[in-house]
Amino acid sequence: MKKLLCLGMIVVMAVVGLCGCGADKADYLVLVNKSNLIDSGFVDTIELVEVGTVYDSTAQIEAKALAAYEDLKAALLNEGVEIGIDSGYRSVEKQEQIMAEFTEKYGEEYAKKTVAVPGTSEHHTGLAIDIVPKVDGEWVVENEDMMKETEVFAVIHEKLAKYGFIIRYPEGKEDITGYSYEPWHLRYVGVSAAKKISAKGITLEEYLSK
Repeated sequence: MKKLLCLGMIVVMAVVGLCGCGADKADYLVLVNKSNLIDSGFVDTIELVEVGTVYDSTAQIEAKALAAYEDLKAALLNEGVEIGIDSGYRSVEKQEQIMAEFTEKYGEEYAKKTVAVPGTSEHHTGLAIDIVPKVDGEWVVENEDMMKETEVFAVIHEKLAKYGFIIRYPEGKEDITGYSYEPWHLRYVGVSAAKKISAKGITLEEYLSK
């Protein structure tokens, strides 16, 4: 696995376009949920690229997914909507750290309800991106505030499939995904699968079970 430093949009796109490092082996339909743990060797099949977040820090995202995200972001800007990255790849060890921090701060019961058990998080795949929108010149970063931005997310969601993304945890599918609706959690699955999933209004679980 190679980790490449993102020095700007042009460099990232050039690297993604020219380097096949690991990307050809990546399973873009990998299913990770509460019943399907991430394979310990999965991270070795993908190429992670560093990119800036809205917090002046960096995140890592799988190369092909990042290229698609940048195209999506550019298309949304043409619609007057700006999005930024909140988080991307997280190792199992990082998820364990987050779980421990939430348990200490809020208690075990709350932590289990809000933090994915290490090994079951989509963020382990590098194919999941949590985004935040910019509204009135400010990044909307709190979940409860983002839930209020229904019109903004409607514009975002309408364009997702064209660029290979789905809403991983759609509204009304909690009994299947195991998680409540998260309009900000995007998952890259490739254009063909994304269009089929979106057109049918189904989850990744339902798509893979066919």
